[in-house]
Amino acid sequence: MLTIYGRANSSNVRKVLWLCEELGLDYDRLDYGRGYKSASDPDYLKLNPNAYVPTIDDDGFVLWESNTIVRYLAQKHQREDILPTDLQKRAIVEQWMDWLTATLTPALAPHFHWHVVGNEKFGAPGVQAEALVTSSRIYGILDSQLAKSGGYLATDHLTAADFAIGIYIHRWFALPLDRPDLPNVSAYYDRLCERPAYQETIVKIGP
Repeated sequence: MLTIYGRANSSNVRKVLWLCEELGLDYDRLDYGRGYKSASDPDYLKLNPNAYVPTIDDDGFVLWESNTIVRYLAQKHQREDILPTDLQKRAIVEQWMDWLTATLTPALAPHFHWHVVGNEKFGAPGVQAEALVTSSRIYGILDSQLAKSGGYLATDHLTAADFAIGIYIHRWFALPLDRPDLPNVSAYYDRLCERPAYQETIVKIGP
């Protein structure tokens, strides 16, 4: 049995849950993280010394880091459409997964921490305006990529890159931001929202 440790409203947990639903996997989920059992609990730290979620236990095989979990599950279940075996195609998928972590997530973080978490530091004068300039530029990169990729982030169908970035597409539209018109990102979001598993694990949970 696959066990997923992490609260269902965590962005990193949600990408794993979405993949599991798309793959039709059976799993148990245990609430850990902000608002639930602490990820600093000694028993949890034995699984993941970083005190972050998610962590999975797949019949005794313990793994953390959400993007790595996505790749592991896709490869385990032989979904070459999600994680290509072709070296160059896989490199493109993983390029966008790394870009998400290094570039997009930090750009959107000030909006999330102000509008959802309520951290007053991010509501200080000028902080949100500056963050919107940065996040709009970053989502503009996505818009350009989607214009030439065939409808999804790395190619013309769902890959691990889409599972990694999906929550941040929803968050972009769910937060009260003065967003620029990015038609390809909007069409991409509409396309994702047509998927029942995306609705259940991403959209219905909130930003």
